[in-house]
Amino acid sequence: MPDDDLRWLEGMLGAASKDERADMRGARCPACGASDFISVSDLYAESLGRIEESGGPGAIPRDGNFSPDEIVRKFAPPRQRSALAVAIGVAIPLAAIAFYAYRRFGDTIGSTSAIIAAVATVTVLMTFARKFSDEYYYARRKWNRLHVCRKCGQVVAG
Repeated sequence: MPDDDLRWLEGMLGAASKDERADMRGARCPACGASDFISVSDLYAESLGRIEESGGPGAIPRDGNFSPDEIVRKFAPPRQRSALAVAIGVAIPLAAIAFYAYRRFGDTIGSTSAIIAAVATVTVLMTFARKFSDEYYYARRKWNRLHVCRKCGQVVAG
């Protein structure tokens, strides 16, 4: 019975940790057959450290026959995009239309069109913020599951 309790506790702690890295124990490289992998996130962090430590781009090939400079360029983590540019792109024409309606048709229609423009801009901002956030977290999860064979440089999704 204690083993069942321990397994249950390990399962709960494992689920709570939300570690999204793949387990590559026992996996073989499809290109060379080696079983020596390093996660792309660890490789990227090590390469940044090597470049910072040496003060310039590293030219000596290391893991997978990649130099630290190549690793930083090739395996950079995904970046989160901002929805602000899209919202501004929508807000400017709508503000111009609201201003035109205010000048042409008066106070009531101008105020109504300004409110509609503001609501539409906020809607676009929130929609694109959610879209870009979802895309970022999907790409980040995918990036965290990538591994590189230390011997030949083959990229493998875990």
